[in-house]
Amino acid sequence: MEKEKDDILLKVRSSRGCISAGYRLFTGHFKHIFRYSWLAALIYAVFCSVGGAMMIMMPRMMPITAAILIIVECLFASYGFSVLKQHQTFGNILRPAKWFSLDTHIFVRTIKCWLCLFVIYLIASIIIVGIGFAAFKFLSLYTAIGAAALGALVIMCLLLPLTYITMRYILNDGIGFWKQLKIGYGVGMRRWGFIFIVVLVAVIVELLLLMLLSLPAIILSIANTQSMFGVAMGDPYALPSYMPALAAGTFLIIGFLQAYVMLSVLFPIYYMYGSIDAQEQEKQDFNKQQQ
Repeated sequence: MEKEKDDILLKVRSSRGCISAGYRLFTGHFKHIFRYSWLAALIYAVFCSVGGAMMIMMPRMMPITAAILIIVECLFASYGFSVLKQHQTFGNILRPAKWFSLDTHIFVRTIKCWLCLFVIYLIASIIIVGIGFAAFKFLSLYTAIGAAALGALVIMCLLLPLTYITMRYILNDGIGFWKQLKIGYGVGMRRWGFIFIVVLVAVIVELLLLMLLSLPAIILSIANTQSMFGVAMGDPYALPSYMPALAAGTFLIIGFLQAYVMLSVLFPIYYMYGSIDAQEQEKQDFNKQQQ
């Protein structure tokens, strides 16, 4: 019973509490999460394998390959949101009844959210480029660099509440993304520091693990780059003939492991969202009592 109380979503927590509760939920239910999502993780890993090999052997295909990988990543992310939706509704993550299933509703909402975020980040990128262009046109070099960096930092800070809005939109039906943005952005800004700490720690953990897992792929990429540079200088291609197969196999294993590393980030953010909503509910209840 005490464990169930610790795992509930709508509970006011510190940033440390959200991080620990999130990773505890992920590791404690990893067996069920894995059984539910392993095929999607394998699909993601296959695309990482093929895409990674293509980026090494055919660098010109990198933009198309990256776009496909983003779509597949969105598919796998929907499995994470699906188990979180289950936990939000039932208070637990249950063993899947089927060896393969897809929550199409959550997947569609994830796609819609990704598209909306793409529009927002595109606009933000245009603004950042505009600030940089104006800074370098009207200011001295070092002042322009500082102004451009400051402008980019401000824009990035303004985008941080989107992590809260994203989780709230995908896990709650009956309201569109843009309306959720209108309702939740002010709430997110008021809790900006809280969101920042949770996201920062989760991202640092993710990046450290991803860097560790990516070492073999980095080594292969460096070896291929050096070999291609040698070919351009007139030397024979120095890598063995099995290099494409080795690269594909390496990226397959790395992609499968990285999928779950990236999925784990959702869980601290899930409790961050629940804590913010719990604080807002307490605030509303207090205001009602004062009336």
